[in-house]
Amino acid sequence: MSPTVTFLAKIIFTIMLVASFGSFVFLMSRRIAVLKAANHIDRFDRHWERVKRVLVYYLGQRRILDPKHFGAGLMHALIFWGFVAVSINSIHLIARAYFPNFHLPLFGPDEILGVPYIFLRDVFEITVFVMVLVAGFRRLVLRPERITLSWDAALILSLIGMLMLTDFLYNGAMVAMGAETGEAYSFMAAFMGNLLGGMSREGLQTLANVSWWVHMADLLFFLAYLPISKHFHVVTSAFNVYFSNLEPSTLPHMDLEDEELENFGVSQIEQFDWKDILDIYTCTECGRCQAACPAYATEKPLSPKKVNEDMRHHLFEKTPMILQMANDLNNGKEAPEWEGKSLIGEVIAEETIWSCTTCKACEEACPLFIDFIDRFVEMRRSLVLEESRFPAELTNIFKNLENSGNPWGIAPDDRELWTEGLKVPKIRDVDGEVEYLIFVGCAGAFDQRSQKTLQSLVEILNTAGVNYAILGKEETCTGDPARRSGNEYLYQMMAEQNIETLNSKSFKKVITSCPHCYNSIRNEYPQLGGNFEVIHHTEVIRDLLKAGKLQLNKSIDKTITYHDSCYLGRHNDIYDAPREVLSAIPGVKLEEMPRSRNKGFCCGAGGGRMWLEEDKPRVNQNRVDEAANETNANLVSTACPFCSIMVDDGIKETGRQEQLETQDVAQLVAQSLSKNGK
Repeated sequence: MSPTVTFLAKIIFTIMLVASFGSFVFLMSRRIAVLKAANHIDRFDRHWERVKRVLVYYLGQRRILDPKHFGAGLMHALIFWGFVAVSINSIHLIARAYFPNFHLPLFGPDEILGVPYIFLRDVFEITVFVMVLVAGFRRLVLRPERITLSWDAALILSLIGMLMLTDFLYNGAMVAMGAETGEAYSFMAAFMGNLLGGMSREGLQTLANVSWWVHMADLLFFLAYLPISKHFHVVTSAFNVYFSNLEPSTLPHMDLEDEELENFGVSQIEQFDWKDILDIYTCTECGRCQAACPAYATEKPLSPKKVNEDMRHHLFEKTPMILQMANDLNNGKEAPEWEGKSLIGEVIAEETIWSCTTCKACEEACPLFIDFIDRFVEMRRSLVLEESRFPAELTNIFKNLENSGNPWGIAPDDRELWTEGLKVPKIRDVDGEVEYLIFVGCAGAFDQRSQKTLQSLVEILNTAGVNYAILGKEETCTGDPARRSGNEYLYQMMAEQNIETLNSKSFKKVITSCPHCYNSIRNEYPQLGGNFEVIHHTEVIRDLLKAGKLQLNKSIDKTITYHDSCYLGRHNDIYDAPREVLSAIPGVKLEEMPRSRNKGFCCGAGGGRMWLEEDKPRVNQNRVDEAANETNANLVSTACPFCSIMVDDGIKETGRQEQLETQDVAQLVAQSLSKNGK
């Protein structure tokens, strides 16, 4: 049986159908045109790897089902899966306006998928309806901080709930009238049919007709509304996951030698690349990025979620202008001037842009692989390279990097002072190839706390008989602080100098103790033609222990909690090596902080923040509070000089010197080291 649809009703429904699909196509064409007008990047490689990611993270909802947010994640996943399953039923209902008892192939009442599908449809519809009620209760009553109340979300939830309810009523009325279709196999239709059994046949037919019309009006409005709502991610999510970044942690390359380069960074929303625009379209406003952000947690004016929201509103507002600009440029006309809000300063405050530590916690938390760091750095590039407008503290940092090759402005000739009294070969004095070249880094060379890490490392390598050397005075900063602070020109100058130096030496692998150096040389130098195999010092120590070249006999009876460096962990997926090394030290008891591994909390130094002033509460103090209050540890171990400095400062700033201390993994290994077999 089918709803009663007269010839006039069919005309009306056809008009509704055409209007809905027409609106959807029109609005989608504008969204796609904006993507086409944005800068091009290539995300069309590694097809099967991308398909797998869609299956796991889009259809499988793996990140949505994160244990930290499992309840809310399960609710969302069930609504998503239910919506997908019920979409087949929606196709049936639309077609039955023209073809009574229509069904897709294999989904008929006597076909292989018919009865199983009807059963699953009922299960999913009930589940979705209940989850919509739960979502409404959560938003209106529980009101978690990361969720923003909005009429848009309330409308979408109401539309979804109404789709389920009208389907219950329609199917129940049809069964109550003696339907001989597949609905006879529906347990929900049977249940509703019994409830409605006291109604007259005319009343049931009216209920079926009204339910069908309301269902169709709801569905068609939903379709037309999607491209202009926050739920546009229903359309874009699968594409965003498919086109997500599969490369190591790198910032976009800027070809400074390109004479046609018009913009140094991004100051207008349309200057982002098309994947950035797709990210802005796709944000679900779930707030997981905000909940993970160390800047937001310490009351800085940065919420990644709000940045996405503000950018999307700005993008929608500017869409007519962007399309007009693209059309004028294609026709050789002068592009019109935008007279609305500026992206930097009005839509996104400058203080917000400089608050980001580039820790990648927001990107790791996002269920749909939205990138944030690239956008922040692109806006910083515009401020630095086009406007010469940046925090005052960076003036000296940029000057020190340019003149002295390090952020502290210490004389380059002092880069080898930390080696005094140690047997540390310099590569300039070595004949032939060395196995490892240690890239000491600025902190290792000049910061007294970090020097202890390097001194411990060379002691370990000497004990194990490793063939290594350092660059010494020939080394300069990798340029990471400049690049993350938006000074791409200075970064490339320093990177090219290092690449030239490294290419002139004979070695197999580079060892770094600094994850920022590791990331720059391993992942970003290839953009400038520098291709080197890089290994972190904790990985080297782990491998030496496994090979039996180191004996750790001296017990260190301490409870240790390991602090994950963002650039070692989230940026480069190195979590196990430091923990394996610490676990090999006799007497050590490892205890994890609640926020650890890929959920770790930043020390506050990344993204150039190491050299910027920070208002209280401070990120490093927040992390030290966690180590002190949430573990029984008396030592915080690190594997990054930035983290070591920030954690040590946090311990002193919070007055916990008697409760906590901090040491690098290499320092602890050196203390436990058995020398000469003793």
